[in-house]
Amino acid sequence: MASFFEKQTINKSNLLTRRSALNAIGAGVTASICSSFLTSNALATSNIPFGVAVHLDPFRNEPIFRELLKQHAGLIVPMNALKWASLRHTEGKFDFGGSDEIINFAEVNNKPIHGHALLWYDANPSWIDAVTSPPLLEKLLIEHIETVVGRYAGRIATWDVVNEVVAHDPLTQGKWRKGVWHNILGPRHVEIAFAAAAKADPTCRLFINDYDLEDDSLRTEARQRAILQIVRRLQKKNIPIHGVGLQAHLYAERRTGRDNLIKFVRELKSLGLEVAVTELDVIDWKLSADPKVRDRAVVATVREFLDAITDAGSVRNITTWGLSDKHSWIKDVFPRSDSAKARPLPFDDQWQKKPLFDLIKKYTK
Repeated sequence: MASFFEKQTINKSNLLTRRSALNAIGAGVTASICSSFLTSNALATSNIPFGVAVHLDPFRNEPIFRELLKQHAGLIVPMNALKWASLRHTEGKFDFGGSDEIINFAEVNNKPIHGHALLWYDANPSWIDAVTSPPLLEKLLIEHIETVVGRYAGRIATWDVVNEVVAHDPLTQGKWRKGVWHNILGPRHVEIAFAAAAKADPTCRLFINDYDLEDDSLRTEARQRAILQIVRRLQKKNIPIHGVGLQAHLYAERRTGRDNLIKFVRELKSLGLEVAVTELDVIDWKLSADPKVRDRAVVATVREFLDAITDAGSVRNITTWGLSDKHSWIKDVFPRSDSAKARPLPFDDQWQKKPLFDLIKKYTK
């Protein structure tokens, strides 16, 4: 049931929605878990923070978004404001305007902050993608990370140091994601990034973040192995790494590979790592147009995943990739064949709570 979406290319003009190249996605069977009860282990994890990734434009322009963040978010993640395309759109300069807005809001409202992301194959300004000199690119990468992490040292406690460095399908593409960082610096771009972040703020917790790590397909198992190899390589070189972020962009028609996911998470924990759910939402493009039917299927999909992840051990946080369906990337990258609106997040496009919100709050504080 391998799927293929090369997601998250930033719209350079407004940095609001993800864009991606969408290729063949295998058909699947709609998840149909009917249990109305959480496992006892899941209920025991109610100290997990509920994180929300924050779009800058609605954060600025929709007061209800800020109010709901104040009421419900236990963790704030600047969605795009800390990426290269936002901070470094002009060569030789840093623009912290957007990131400072979100981070200052979080601090005023006593919300911890997770930084996303210091290195990604995408969302780079054109002047970075044009660099061909390895010494120059390494210098620019170190300068960037030391400046950004240094600016927020003591304020941002955790960072996605590298995001999506594993190839979409390691079985056919090799282990590494192609992009300027790997193409010019090779595999050591990951080591450079983690070492620079640790130097800039020795107190912060450093994560590798990636997607499609939760089912039991051969492709997913290859992606899991690649993550474990990267972690072990860093540890062997005594370069700090503290955790792995599971993005959890879940497909409602695909089942969680429970045993495989639990095994993977326990392997990470055996290496001394924390695990976080970092970008949770549900792709519902193949479900019925009926919103009640879809909401039930979305809840079942998320419950199945969260039960497995919490049964595997403690989770640092559970973070959704946005709060309202109104601003989700899914409607653009996974358009439905009918006129129904995507319903991937805890609040609908009118900022009303959905059953998914109630479910997530059973796992989080």
